[in-house]
Amino acid sequence: PGSPNPTSPKPASPVECSICFNTYDNTFKTPKLLQCSHVFCLECVARLSTGLPPNQPEDQLPCPFCRQLTSIPLEGAPALKTSKELLATLPPELQQEKVLWMEGTKLCCRQSSDDPENPDSCISIDVAMSKPESPEAPPAGLAGRLSRCDMCDDWKRIVLLSALIIILFCIILWPVQCALKTGNLRCFTRTVAMS
Repeated sequence: PGSPNPTSPKPASPVECSICFNTYDNTFKTPKLLQCSHVFCLECVARLSTGLPPNQPEDQLPCPFCRQLTSIPLEGAPALKTSKELLATLPPELQQEKVLWMEGTKLCCRQSSDDPENPDSCISIDVAMSKPESPEAPPAGLAGRLSRCDMCDDWKRIVLLSALIIILFCIILWPVQCALKTGNLRCFTRTVAMS
């Protein structure tokens, strides 16, 4: 194929996020503008911002392309500026910007509903990076050793195991020990009283 004609119209391919390659849809895929002028969908920016290290005075998100820092507002990624140029390329029904907000690590959007208090009128997605939970340090001493024991989590198993050990000792091992010691299964000698 030859080079495109400069007078020909732009191709009708949809505009998409360059991180997830999904088409902008003005809900979770709203085009958000970083301070470096790169644009990504809201979901990707929210995922990147939840992966920032905690306990920083101000969240600074590095751009995935140029690494320039963008300050994330206190309200989270939904409060970033929306790219009006890309919003204008969407179909007319998607050009009206929707209200989105963060609840912890969930990105929420209210669907059009008559009852705003209805929980079914909101849709949300969890944008938290999947990390293994860090285990809590067990307490010191016997309680700590028992808490590390997987079998100790179920006290009924411990009681059953203890009962089985006692039964094993009393019924099987004690008579065997007596037979080896005395030559018969009678471990106790009877004293006969003579009158």
